[in-house]
Amino acid sequence: MKRIKILWQVAGLLVLQAVLSTQPVLGQNEPEAAPESTDHFHLFPPADQTAQKHSVANQFLRDIWTDQKGIWTSPFHINRKQALTIVLPLSAVTAGLIATDADTSRFLANTPGQVKWSQRFSNFGSVYTLGFVTAGPLIGGKIANKPRYTLIGRISAEALVNSIITNYALKEVTQRERPDHGDGNGHFWAGGQSFPSGHAMNSWAVAVAIARTHNCPRWLSITSYVMATGVSLSRWTAHKHFASDIVVGGVTGGLIGNYVATRAR
Repeated sequence: MKRIKILWQVAGLLVLQAVLSTQPVLGQNEPEAAPESTDHFHLFPPADQTAQKHSVANQFLRDIWTDQKGIWTSPFHINRKQALTIVLPLSAVTAGLIATDADTSRFLANTPGQVKWSQRFSNFGSVYTLGFVTAGPLIGGKIANKPRYTLIGRISAEALVNSIITNYALKEVTQRERPDHGDGNGHFWAGGQSFPSGHAMNSWAVAVAIARTHNCPRWLSITSYVMATGVSLSRWTAHKHFASDIVVGGVTGGLIGNYVATRAR
């Protein structure tokens, strides 16, 4: 049932894109832009360029496929700087958090009221809510003829789909128990769905994709980051995820959002 639910969520986002993105929304008849500066930092490798023209719906599916290849092959393209500044620190922090997860999950009182209200707030990071967040700029941008908002919706939806696919795959590999299951110690390969946090990963993927999209309003960037932070913390106070689940999910989601928003197209 869980797998079917996730598949329907991804399918719904793909259908939304196909319906709304019936034509290019930015630079449709403009000359090809110059390549972006190589000063941008990417953990994932640059995507291959193609001279073929496709409908936006087909291109969206092609972009998802290209993104997934870049995400899963990224370990083979990490350079020395990325290994020292991202991979090693993140690995050390993750190892430390996993070692203390059982204790930190019991740090709060975890009363019924705390858990209930935290769970309610964390719903802002659900796939359904984030689907509306990405659909809003798509629909509003087309109605108001604001291409930059349509682009924000398109890019954030692409980041969300990539995040859902990646998160689901990682959960299947790790199968970690949630804090409120079993003995509360978060055992891996025990049939759970805790690592990494889907709410944190998806929220940060959408937030960073929105903020890093060209010409994104500053108020929207700040709002996106604040909501992603709140959703991530609420998953801990709701007693649904360990600290390591949230940190790994947030960082991975942020990297996905940055990659989708800034890669050459």
